[in-house]
Amino acid sequence: MSIIGYYDGTAVRVEESLRINQKVIVIPIEDEMEFGESATGGLRKYANQALIEQEKDVWRKTAVRKHGGK
Repeated sequence: MSIIGYYDGTAVRVEESLRINQKVIVIPIEDEMEFGESATGGLRKYANQALIEQEKDVWRKTAVRKHGGK
């Protein structure tokens, strides 16, 4: 889930309701145009293409290794 909000100089204000004491991660963005409508857009610049290729089948390979293809 990602929620868009803004900092009003005192607090971070979000456009959707959250639970009381809900923990959140705030990722400040410099230019709203590069962010888009999801957190993925804001994090894209940190992506490492080499690791993405290595991680492509990691869940499947780990499940086969752990469960022996059962």
